[in-house]
Amino acid sequence: MCPCQPVCASDGDDALRREAILTVNTGSSSIKLSAYERSGMTLGNCLLKVNLSGLPNDMRFVAKTPEERLDRMPEALSSRVSHQKELVGALAKWAADALQDVDLRAIGHRVVHGGRDFDGPVLANKKILEHLRGLSSLAPSHQPANLDGVKGISRIWPEIPQTLSFDTAFHRTQPRVAQLYAIPRHLSEEGLLRFGFHGLSYDHIASQLEGLTEAGKRSRVIAAHLGSGASVCAMLNGKSIATSMGLTALDGVPMSTRAGSVDPGLLLHLMMDKGMSARDLSTMLYKESGLLGLSGISGDVRELLENSETAAMEALAVYTYRIAREIGSLATALHGVDTLVFTGGVGENSAPVRQDICAHLEWMGLQIDSSANDAGHREIQTPASKVQVLVIPANEEVVIARDALSVLEAR
Repeated sequence: MCPCQPVCASDGDDALRREAILTVNTGSSSIKLSAYERSGMTLGNCLLKVNLSGLPNDMRFVAKTPEERLDRMPEALSSRVSHQKELVGALAKWAADALQDVDLRAIGHRVVHGGRDFDGPVLANKKILEHLRGLSSLAPSHQPANLDGVKGISRIWPEIPQTLSFDTAFHRTQPRVAQLYAIPRHLSEEGLLRFGFHGLSYDHIASQLEGLTEAGKRSRVIAAHLGSGASVCAMLNGKSIATSMGLTALDGVPMSTRAGSVDPGLLLHLMMDKGMSARDLSTMLYKESGLLGLSGISGDVRELLENSETAAMEALAVYTYRIAREIGSLATALHGVDTLVFTGGVGENSAPVRQDICAHLEWMGLQIDSSANDAGHREIQTPASKVQVLVIPANEEVVIARDALSVLEAR
């Protein structure tokens, strides 16, 4: 058992109390918390999910337990918006208080970039956090917020172990040929490599596939995590061997507001001939490109699907074409495809996007059942399809909680 002091202690019967792992996923505009029951070194049911989005000026709050749903912002949180790290702490404290007869034994955090030094979860300490802060320029939209979440929790519960789960860690199994850029070798040796992201999501997919695919027959998997950020990953026997993102989460397919892959010469042109600064380019590539830039309307797939303007339809056409082309590229890395998985907010919920992507992939013998796709079934290929096609909800939180348990066990 973890030697930390319990949280939410009461004078009640200790025998009736439960232990839990709290997970924290802090983004640039949202905070997500989940609490999972712990029994020894086994992860149990999800006790609570909290999502605070629209930070900092348009906050929307949703909390769910197995029994109820709360959509109104608690008064204890409505005034705690001076800094995100304070809000994380206040939200976590509210969640802990809402869980009656539950003791928090560890708190697990998502950290987007772990660089080449971390291939699995670790216990947070000052040295590690300082090192990770140095990687913020490689994930400016996520890393500072992730680390502020750790600091916010430390201020209210310094005695509780905090663990870090890295989006990059899942991809450390990739062969070196998949990690190297064709740049001067000394830069690669300094750590400028293709790392890949959304690893917690792909880790969850790999664990789910164990019960959804035929043993020994579905070892070559391509998963597409499509949300506001988007990437595609090739997995062989549950291990990442290639992915669309690289050193940063800016690479790969077009996203909501991120450009994805662009010709480096285009960036040189914008700097040398158009006078754009590095800061200007960063803003453009991270916040003004992707579906938003292509359409000039919105970065939200749902809004574009409802819009009949040519620019909206063209943006979606580029989006699905580029994703399908990336899947075709990764199929080469796998020497074929047995299973294609859609996950993430768009991947799970947008039947038209799945339909259009799969239409580009009919050459590989993939056939989608339109009725099953429109109905949101988990398995959406036809009986004649040579490729299994699955829709699996993303669940990064359960991976973070599982990681926290493994770190506690190793202490």
